Order: sequence, then C-alpha cells, then structure tokens
Amino acid sequence: MIGGMKRFFLILLLCPSWLVTGAMSASAQTAPVKPDAEADTTKPKVDSRKLAQQVTARVEKQMTTMTDLPEALANTLGQLHFLRTLCFGRNDQKWRNLAADMMRREAGGRMSYHQQLIRAFNAGYYQQQANIHQCNQMAAIEVAALAENGRRLAVMLGDPYREQAPDAP
Repeated sequence: MIGGMKRFFLILLLCPSWLVTGAMSASAQTAPVKPDAEADTTKPKVDSRKLAQQVTARVEKQMTTMTDLPEALANTLGQLHFLRTLCFGRNDQKWRNLAADMMRREAGGRMSYHQQLIRAFNAGYYQQQANIHQCNQMAAIEVAALAENGRRLAVMLGDPYREQAPDAP
C-alpha cells in the first residue's frame, strides 16, 4: 500500500487532467481530425449521443474484468495513450508517462505486480489500436468516455479505505 502522503500526490498527479469531465474531449476536439476515407456526403449523420452511450457501456463492462483499480487505470491509460498518439502524433507520450509513474508507485518493489500493470496498459493500447484507425468523431467520443472512466478510477484510488491488491504489503 502506498503511504498516505504518496497516495495524495498520486491523486494530485492523476486528477487534474480528469477533474473536468470534458477535459480530454476538449483536447481531442482541438486535434486535427482526419476525414474518413470512405466519407460520403449522402451518409446519415452519426448519432453522437447514442454512440457515446454505447462506448460508455462498453468501457464500464470492460472494467469488471480487471482484478483491481490500478490495473483498470493502467488499461484505461493504455487506451488513452493510443488515441492520443493517433490524434497528436507518436511523439506525444503524455498518457504513457503518467501511466509509467502510476504503475511504479502502485507496484512499489513488487516486480510481478508491476508487470501485471504493464500488461494491462499494453492490452488497453492494442484494444484501441484494433478498433479505432482514424482521429475522428468516434475517437473523440472514445477519449471522452475513457477520460471520465479514468477520473472515476483516480478518485476511487484516492479512497484510503479501498481494497488493496491481494499481495499488497
């Protein structure tokens, strides 16, 4: 378990980007949106609200497969990292750097747990890579849902009474 002060700083590190629900969606909207290759002006408009609800439901369902909160957050950060590099370029390592810091702090000296968090991050990255291929409206909706999920996870991680990982010291 991370000491109280370390946990406080971890939450300060993670929460500022997620304090406002739309913080990431606003960033995603400022990214250059690439038009769909098959864009057809006769296509019906995408129902953003319905699509957002579907994405949110998928993200929430996926969280039930995670063994603990840090693993769920690592997975979410992996997904956000892929989407960020898709929209802002491969040199943008914002979410990867935050994830590396979070994983190091949460794992402490437990190398096997650190590796588990890395696997969760990579799984999130590759999941998004398989689903989203362009920085477009769908990517922005994914970012918004994932950012809200990450915000909720960060708040739960800050709860001093939360359950700890099974092998936590």
